[in-house]
Amino acid sequence: MRYLLTAVLVLGLFAACEDSVSPILESDRQFTIFGALDMDLDTQYVRVIPIRPQLESTSDSLNVTVRTIESETGHVQLWRDSVHVFDTGLIGHIFHAPMRIRAGFTYRLEVTPIGGDVVTSAETTVPAAPGVTVFPETVELVFTTRLLARQRVVWEGLEQAPFDLEQWYRFVSLSDYSYRDILLSYDPVNRAVQDEPGQWEVDMDLVRDRDSLATKTEIGPSAPLAGLGLRITLLDSDFIPPGEDFDRDVLAQPGTLSNVENGFGFFGSVGRFSTEWLLADTTVRALGMTPLGRGTLPGSVREHSPGMSAPADQ
Repeated sequence: MRYLLTAVLVLGLFAACEDSVSPILESDRQFTIFGALDMDLDTQYVRVIPIRPQLESTSDSLNVTVRTIESETGHVQLWRDSVHVFDTGLIGHIFHAPMRIRAGFTYRLEVTPIGGDVVTSAETTVPAAPGVTVFPETVELVFTTRLLARQRVVWEGLEQAPFDLEQWYRFVSLSDYSYRDILLSYDPVNRAVQDEPGQWEVDMDLVRDRDSLATKTEIGPSAPLAGLGLRITLLDSDFIPPGEDFDRDVLAQPGTLSNVENGFGFFGSVGRFSTEWLLADTTVRALGMTPLGRGTLPGSVREHSPGMSAPADQ
């Protein structure tokens, strides 16, 4: 799921959209734009489709200028054309640019024909960085045999529910003293906080996590636990498809999901934010894991004090 939106919008979803967009349009619209800026990428991609009197498939570069403008700074970034041949044999123009986007910033994409004066444009504001509170874990032994251990994390300042949630545990490999991040294959319980607009809570079952980790062959049974982490993926406020369902057949229809001026398509942005923290040594031992001494903690893992609010990492 991590890069689903970027891949779907730029490549797979519209691989055959030349067949979906009507080739004869009584308007001055010249281009269809599809793409999403992704906070995790250092190269961004967007597909530009010329609207012509008849369907064509050509490897010639488009005679256009594509650029983005960062509204907060005025920085202008030019994009380069590249030709992509889809599995169907159709040819698409994927423009790319080396750029990192920033949380809360607004980006305007402009497509202008060389020698022309009609600008096809779209604008997106990257989701703002949320705050996050990691609460102290709770550990309880029921009837001296059953261990209950949970961790609550609350994200604050969200305009809408996360599109995706990832959870991982970080261990230190005793063979080469490098990190091993183990991504769990299920989502913990997560939901909006009742009567608290903009807040989203994650309730992690640490015992269930431990049992799931025991099946992973990437780590040894005595590998020290170096930290836990959560990452949420947020979409910009315009990124809501009909019925909130990302169905490729529905989205491929012209005008279904669009914020493009003087054209068709959609241009959005994806924000990804993470937080990491350490469990108390007593909790780690209760779970049957090996704690990592704070004095030997490698520098790439930061200690997050439970119960304290902090901005999420971008």
